[in-house]
Amino acid sequence: MAVFESLAKVLRALAIGDRVKVTLRPELMRFPNPVEGEVAEADGSGNFILKSAQGIVRINAGDVLSITALNR
Repeated sequence: MAVFESLAKVLRALAIGDRVKVTLRPELMRFPNPVEGEVAEADGSGNFILKSAQGIVRINAGDVLSITALNR
């Protein structure tokens, strides 16, 4: 349970402009997975919008398996 709480804290701490790589649940059938991009919008519940090379992707906090910060 601590892992999920830690992930939730990270998702809430995302800032606009952060570059991240996000791995989503495979049953979502979203490709590519993981997806890399820049955070365009984030809310307090951990949901965010990512600008990637493939376009704009809306990501729900519950769909995230892992997230990695990338260098700017």
